[in-house]
Amino acid sequence: VALFLVAGYAATVTRMGVRGVGIHAARRMMTTVPGAEAFRMFLIVLTTPRPPPAATEASKNHTFRFATRDELVRFSRQPEAKLFDRDIESFDGGNRCLLQLDGEQLVGYSWVATARLIELMWGLHFNMPDDMVYNYNGFTVPSYRGTSYQALRHLKILEISRPQGTRRLFGYVDHLNYASLRGVEKSGYVRVGTLRGVKRAGRISFSMSVQEDSWSQLVRLGPIQH
Repeated sequence: VALFLVAGYAATVTRMGVRGVGIHAARRMMTTVPGAEAFRMFLIVLTTPRPPPAATEASKNHTFRFATRDELVRFSRQPEAKLFDRDIESFDGGNRCLLQLDGEQLVGYSWVATARLIELMWGLHFNMPDDMVYNYNGFTVPSYRGTSYQALRHLKILEISRPQGTRRLFGYVDHLNYASLRGVEKSGYVRVGTLRGVKRAGRISFSMSVQEDSWSQLVRLGPIQH
């Protein structure tokens, strides 16, 4: 057993590096609370997408546009699209889906919420400034992967939404989800804050720190979407 643990630790060090292992251990400690459920996430914002030139070149004949309900229903019948009834309900609730199409073939999509209040965790909602929208559920069909199309769709969302005043995309990632953290960093997202929550003995506590220009102090009324 000891040899197995040593081998496992050595493999982790090889994969993450000594510094990475230290950071991982420190992050794990932040959400290790005896007798409690806890989380910690990074709040991220994208202002200047950085799609690679290869993605721009490969997509020069592609179409980018927000989906209609009929299109979403049609693509939901294709198993490889990974669109479900909950996505149609999300559209009906006001959210929008940016499609990337190669002719009539679906390449991928990215969703944006139209409300400025979005739920982060356990009922806590984030109040975004008016120039920001929440981007979520990005997907690329397997046969089109490997060209970093997600970063390109981020750019297209901002370009198409600019007349409505949209300048920034908001997102959040669990602090231990290293694959997603690498992906959003590659796309150009920057960290603007952290949120930690603890649920224990019938009580919920939150601790959030965020840059002032990424938070709205306006009182929001109306439907809440996420």
